Amino acid sequence: MTSTNIKHFILAATLISFAATAANSAYAAESSRWFQIEVSIFSNESQIDRNEEDWRAGELDLAFPAPMRRLNLLDGLLLLKSFSESTALNDANPLEPVTIDLPVLTPAQEQLLATGPQPLGETGNFRFYDFERDPYVQLPTSQSDFQGTNRALERTSANRLLYHGLWRQPVLGEDDATSLLVEGGLDYNGRHELGGSITIRFNDNADRVVIDANLWLTEFIAVERDNFDWQLPGLPEQLAADNSTVQASPTGPVYFINRIYQMRQSRDMRSNEFHYLDHPALGLVVIVRPYDLPPRPPPRPQR
Repeated sequence: MTSTNIKHFILAATLISFAATAANSAYAAESSRWFQIEVSIFSNESQIDRNEEDWRAGELDLAFPAPMRRLNLLDGLLLLKSFSESTALNDANPLEPVTIDLPVLTPAQEQLLATGPQPLGETGNFRFYDFERDPYVQLPTSQSDFQGTNRALERTSANRLLYHGLWRQPVLGEDDATSLLVEGGLDYNGRHELGGSITIRFNDNADRVVIDANLWLTEFIAVERDNFDWQLPGLPEQLAADNSTVQASPTGPVYFINRIYQMRQSRDMRSNEFHYLDHPALGLVVIVRPYDLPPRPPPRPQR
């Protein structure tokens, strides 16, 4: 593949607007109340604290709610298709082709690149994510309120930062809310230390925002135990199909589950206040801020 072709694929990839963006336009109804949400989840590394409770495999309720989705990441727009026989120019010897390994895409991303950039809605235009108006898009860290908190967590041996999310969304009632997949920490052949979901919704009176957290921290070991009773739930079919981190045939050491610590809590929250959910193995800090969704600019006149 020549450098010109590589640039062509980069341009095509950056112009892709995921189908989820168009599907999410329904969330932008004027009647919805939007909030900016920031969440950091960290581990408590103290084994003494973790052993404060008696953790038993049969007493855990590990399940993913529906509907559920991931946050959209800008990195996803910049991925390139992997070609097993692709070649590029060799800088040392232009006449000798070299094989290049590009990132492997998910099935959904493969289809997007195979068909080319798709129009957004009926406008026929292409665009990046609109950070001011698109829901469920990971925002830049420059807008984070947790930069100091996250740095402090990364510098201490007592805790480890496992997950950080910063996004905007319309907040709906419990029956209509969409949950977010949470994955973080170290990756053990496609299985993460931190898993689970968080749901941001209104309470029954729609006067408080509520966070529902169903999270689990998994300890992996390289030796199989005799009483192997711990099991992790599989991802919902659509999320599993789009999971670019899970390999079809994992390579490397085989890991077994030593223990799972589950954190299942709900908390009513006041806007613009930090809230902390405590647990022997995990901690979660969250803040929600009301967000005024700006109107979309008028469409450009057709030439």
